[in-house]
Amino acid sequence: MNLRICLALVALAAPIITHAQTGLSLAEAIEQGLAARASLAAESERVAAARGLQHQASLRPNPDLLFQNENLRPGQTYSRDVDTVAYVTQQLDIFGKRAQRIALAQQTVARTQAEYDLARTRIIQAIKLAYWTARGAQANSEVLQTSAANFQKTVDYHAARFSAGAIAEQDLLRIRLEHERLKIQANLAKIDANRASMALYKEMARPITGGVVLTEPIEAAVFEPQPLETVLAQRSDAKLARADVAEAEAKVKVEDLAARPDLSVFAGYKRTQLPDTTTGINTMIAGFQIGLPFRNKNQGNREAAEAEVRRRQQLLAAVETDVRSEYTAALEEYKMRRDEAISTLEPLRQQAAEIEKIATAAYAEGGTDLLRLLDAERTRIDADLAWARGMTEYHQSMIRLEIAEGARQ
Repeated sequence: MNLRICLALVALAAPIITHAQTGLSLAEAIEQGLAARASLAAESERVAAARGLQHQASLRPNPDLLFQNENLRPGQTYSRDVDTVAYVTQQLDIFGKRAQRIALAQQTVARTQAEYDLARTRIIQAIKLAYWTARGAQANSEVLQTSAANFQKTVDYHAARFSAGAIAEQDLLRIRLEHERLKIQANLAKIDANRASMALYKEMARPITGGVVLTEPIEAAVFEPQPLETVLAQRSDAKLARADVAEAEAKVKVEDLAARPDLSVFAGYKRTQLPDTTTGINTMIAGFQIGLPFRNKNQGNREAAEAEVRRRQQLLAAVETDVRSEYTAALEEYKMRRDEAISTLEPLRQQAAEIEKIATAAYAEGGTDLLRLLDAERTRIDADLAWARGMTEYHQSMIRLEIAEGARQ
């Protein structure tokens, strides 16, 4: 076997295949992470609690029953000497207080739902970033593991040539030293990949397990940015800020109506014992009760509610400013990463592979020395690592743009 045949076999060798491994796509990681997050389940219970309060706000007040005895004295006969009063009081809603309480409860549900959506979105975003960090570390590890395994064939070939006296011992030592350097790099890359995988499992709130391969393709993908107006409309934090403002405005209306008096009506029965007789008369009683808002017109609560509206409006403006800044920065980074991936990294990788091919052919014909061959091998590995790192950063820039857009969750 000559060197050209050996190196051709190396080039055609498949990457190392790890058996008994389970594939994990990005969608599966997100699904498992959302299902395992107890904090997200807790947020969903807050939504359920808000819906319960909304139901309570829609209920009408219960009537009050009053039963009263008058003229109670010692030595009396109850059925003959005591006056009896019984009536029912019902509070009426003639100023729309109940309807406004329902509206406020609905806004509270909307705000709580927005908080849940924001918590869910942030979990998804954290999983996506951790996934692509781990995917890039896995790609680096695969490049170095494959290169180290394939380079073993080159070591074996040169060892055989050294045994036959065809090369100097110095050349064999250089080959072995290069192989050891590759193995050290591969081991360090494997440690980094394991560390990144553990960080991913932490974001997924899942127990750490081995034998999982991240299956998302690392090649550049197509992504169409969205206009800023759409971003402002769909960002979860902007939705939450708008829901906060709507809830505060509904609170102002509740406090305004609270200044109006409550009206209650009552109707019932009264039995009055007639004086100097053993009989009584039965009569009906009816009337109404209304508060007189002379001094307390709920001024303090109304002022506080109006101030809260202004505060939340300022917070909404701050959130929208942050959204614009984040979106602009993420869009610029994405464009730079995309241009780098398409215009620089892929051509660099192809050129490095061609340089290695030429150096291999020249070395086989005796037209170059071993150092140039090793240098071409290092250049090809460095180009593969730069490509894997660049593709990872490109995907991460897409995730950051998705985060800035608040879409595609």
